[in-house]
Amino acid sequence: MTIVRTQAGLVQSLEQYGIAAFLGVPYAAPITPERRFIAPEPVAPWTGLRQAGALSSVCPQIPTYGPVGTAAASALQTGTDFLTVNVRTPSVEGSAPVLVWLHGGGYAVGSANEPVLQSGAFATSGVVEVTVNYRLGVLGFLQLNDGTPAHRGLLDIIAALEWVRDNIASFGGDPERVTLAGRSAGGFAVATLMAMPAAKGLFSKAMPQSGASIAVLSPETAAKVTRRYLAELDATEAQLSELPIERLLYAQKHICDVSYNDHDVERDGSVTMTGVPLQPMIDGSSLPEHPDLAAANGRTAPVPMMIGCTTAEYLTHATAQPEMDFALAAKLLHPRVQPLGLTGDEIIRRYREILPDHSARGIWRAVGGDLVFQNPTTHFAAAHADHQPVYKYLYGEIEADELGAPHGAEVGEVWYRKGMDMSGLPERQVVHNQQRARAVHQLWVSFITQDKPLLPSGEGWPIYGQNRPDVLCIRRGEMTISPDPFAERLMCWTQ
Repeated sequence: MTIVRTQAGLVQSLEQYGIAAFLGVPYAAPITPERRFIAPEPVAPWTGLRQAGALSSVCPQIPTYGPVGTAAASALQTGTDFLTVNVRTPSVEGSAPVLVWLHGGGYAVGSANEPVLQSGAFATSGVVEVTVNYRLGVLGFLQLNDGTPAHRGLLDIIAALEWVRDNIASFGGDPERVTLAGRSAGGFAVATLMAMPAAKGLFSKAMPQSGASIAVLSPETAAKVTRRYLAELDATEAQLSELPIERLLYAQKHICDVSYNDHDVERDGSVTMTGVPLQPMIDGSSLPEHPDLAAANGRTAPVPMMIGCTTAEYLTHATAQPEMDFALAAKLLHPRVQPLGLTGDEIIRRYREILPDHSARGIWRAVGGDLVFQNPTTHFAAAHADHQPVYKYLYGEIEADELGAPHGAEVGEVWYRKGMDMSGLPERQVVHNQQRARAVHQLWVSFITQDKPLLPSGEGWPIYGQNRPDVLCIRRGEMTISPDPFAERLMCWTQ
């Protein structure tokens, strides 16, 4: 057992596969009913030795967003004391680089306690790894008018980053070498935090995976979401801290499922593009401007960035409709592309011209995947690359009819550790090609630990930019640098 002193008190680790694991360490006070909608508060110091050998509870949540969100929802015990981090370290001596990882789940589900994030892969590769639990759903992202702060879930993450700055040296980590990473909503959060003044200086590298800068709302759209939620709840803002959490969650599930499955631009505004109603909001202070605008003007965090997507981001998202033809695809896509000044018929026509062999469902997958993941990633990468080094990747095979690597397909390999127990993982995260998994994991480690990341061959990874749009294609048997195969699709979105 290893004992470490944090600013709040002593914690004792659990020893796992040669590393010290400090689980469920609080970085902020519990989210009791009276604290549901305020900024995170400091954790109360404790006396004596706190055991850190078990995972904490997770943020209260309920499965939503159809099959994808249901698969991402945590089945672990929920509670109030969930503003915690899990720290795994190769040694409390020295000063190793640090990875801070943000889980996904559409800002409504998921946790840092899921089995795939317990492998200790990065710690066994010489990196101090920190996985973060934060407020989700209405607790973290319902925008209120009573003076409570916006996007409290992101404020939680900033509090966790401040905890890392102040404490990670005691765990053997270097607070000057922190990589902030996340996938899906975790990737959305990384990109948004890059535009938040309070987060600058708290990390030295950024790594958004399958998520960039699309999930940000205007105050007007956020107000629509709040009105819809309170109407569904049949309550006022003043009652939100008094009602049972279960009641808050069931109302949340309704507005999330409706936004995800029944797009209506008049009702939901720009929420229709992602189907995720609870998002960060441009409030003019903690988030002064859209991350894309901040990136274009050199106002995002001045750090190197590694960013990328899978080849079939919308494969599992496009399963709700048992039948699909081009007319239905156009009808379903119309409200989603309308905020961009397009129509469903027009976007289908344009995509059919460049993807003539795709079926209707394949076109639906292509448009949805590009709208939510590929295009925002490319735009954000290109804008940031004008000011800082950017390394862009594309994970998976490119297969006919958009049947490549689905959303999240890389996570099992990114968190792969030789000899790890995969029996508790969902099938989508089970590693079947251990050689490639080792190469993918090592690529991520290379970005975290080195000034310039190297490919497994020892070759340097060329930086990305508008005038050099080459990406690293990670396929079954090789990693190659090539022009971005999705770049030509961007032309479909110009008016």
